[in-house]
Amino acid sequence: MNLNHIHLRVRELNAAVNWFKTILELQPGFQNEHMATLSFGQLTIILDSADVDVVATVGFESDDCDRDFQTLMERGAVSLEPPTNKNWGVRTAYIKGPGGLRLEIEGPTSDR
Repeated sequence: MNLNHIHLRVRELNAAVNWFKTILELQPGFQNEHMATLSFGQLTIILDSADVDVVATVGFESDDCDRDFQTLMERGAVSLEPPTNKNWGVRTAYIKGPGGLRLEIEGPTSDR
């Protein structure tokens, strides 16, 4: 089996979709009043309209964490943690996503 999609519940579906459009410049493949699909290569995130937000971290691989973090900040993202080298050998940054979501950008360490 291969991982194909993940469902994430959000209270404000339209606001979540607009966040992904603005910050990640990603258009939904499908959207109605109950759900929206966002494709990331072979993986699809399905945002489901719900009464409560799910708390989850969505991780992205990057070849330059600082560059990608700065790009998202320029598009209006809110920083939770700027790019930082971690003891386990990666550089990560976190931004606030819609609802209870946060995005992690992970890449190689740097000398910064």
